[in-house]
Amino acid sequence: MIQQVSRILAQTEASYQQTNVATEQQFANVLAEKTKALDVTDVEAAVEDIANRYDVRSMTFEQLTEMANEMHDAGAMTFKEMMMMMTFDYGRATDYIKQAANGNAAPNFTMYETAADDAGRIDWIAEFTARAAKDQKYGNLIGQSNKMNIVQLLQSLQR
Repeated sequence: MIQQVSRILAQTEASYQQTNVATEQQFANVLAEKTKALDVTDVEAAVEDIANRYDVRSMTFEQLTEMANEMHDAGAMTFKEMMMMMTFDYGRATDYIKQAANGNAAPNFTMYETAADDAGRIDWIAEFTARAAKDQKYGNLIGQSNKMNIVQLLQSLQR
């Protein structure tokens, strides 16, 4: 009985090793393929094009999300950075809160840290800088650091 269990364990271990090696090889192949496809000059050209088409000092939230998607697709931004920019729509949240308050919210209430112009355009460098400052004020140092990374990214796109 012990010999059977030992044999089964040995077979299971051998099967696991083969599967693990195959999986690692598949991962290495995919990584190599993606790395080849991601040429640095292509990324730089894409970022330059994006920077010329968007004004990070005057964009709507919708434009910010479009730009973030383009940056991520070009390989110039991580998924985490993209999601930090576009996951939470403060404008929509402000509207929902005002609606739920049934007129009891101040007319100038907003969840944004900075003011938008009449067309809804925001200075996103100032907005994320203010959000980072608020995070620091409340002791959220990880949030502050993440938002400052976004500020640096946006500053690199400023023309």
